[in-house]
Amino acid sequence: MRTVEWIVVAYLAYVALLAWVWPMSHRARVMVTLVAAADAALIAWLSARTSTAALVARDWLPAAHILVGYRLSGPFFHAPMPRAEAWLVSSDRWWFDVAGLRWFADRGPRAILECLELAYTSAYIMVPLGFAIVHWAPTPVDADRYWTAVVSAELACYAMLPWIRARTPDALGDHAAITDRAVTLRHLNRAIQHHGSIRVTTIPSGHAAGALATALMAGAFVPTALVPLLILALAIALGSVVGRYHYAVDAILGFAVGAIAVALT
Repeated sequence: MRTVEWIVVAYLAYVALLAWVWPMSHRARVMVTLVAAADAALIAWLSARTSTAALVARDWLPAAHILVGYRLSGPFFHAPMPRAEAWLVSSDRWWFDVAGLRWFADRGPRAILECLELAYTSAYIMVPLGFAIVHWAPTPVDADRYWTAVVSAELACYAMLPWIRARTPDALGDHAAITDRAVTLRHLNRAIQHHGSIRVTTIPSGHAAGALATALMAGAFVPTALVPLLILALAIALGSVVGRYHYAVDAILGFAVGAIAVALT
């Protein structure tokens, strides 16, 4: 199997085993185990195939494995950690009250806020977009190397959710005056958050980690893509904080995880 496939299987084994000692419903425990086993079985089955279709699927499927890993982390959030939440809220006070994010969120140009919300939305497609850029590059690329860094960055963040459990700043009403602004794309992001996410924050931020790892890896293969993707990664992180989907610490730690994952690849 490829390196990235071993990493995914290791994560799947981690959540499947942890589910049987973690406080969660029996239904959730069985669901985590079955989904993890099914995804691992798919990886094993595809790795034994040599057809062109199987190779193409293995090139692109890591994006889906990231989504599966994200969803499997959700059932481990059985209760928030009040002390962790209090620290996260207090850490954001400097960014909002001293660094000026409060003014920016409360009175900043609506057009910029819309762009930040759009950037945050783009986090869901940035990872496969980054691979599309390198996949169709003129020179051959190492798909396994790309995905090893990006998947490691994302799954490392999700693996921490059982141990650091916090609700989003928006859910706590912390510096959430942006909710009263007429920002159209915010409605879309909040709908995605409500219906398509696990509705809690991951610390470090998977959005930030995956975005930076994507930018750095895609930029390594296609240098002209580096600066635009880095700008997008920064916009995603800033949008996640200003929009109150993540705390500033989440984004900073996420960038650190993304950089480390790339450095180790």
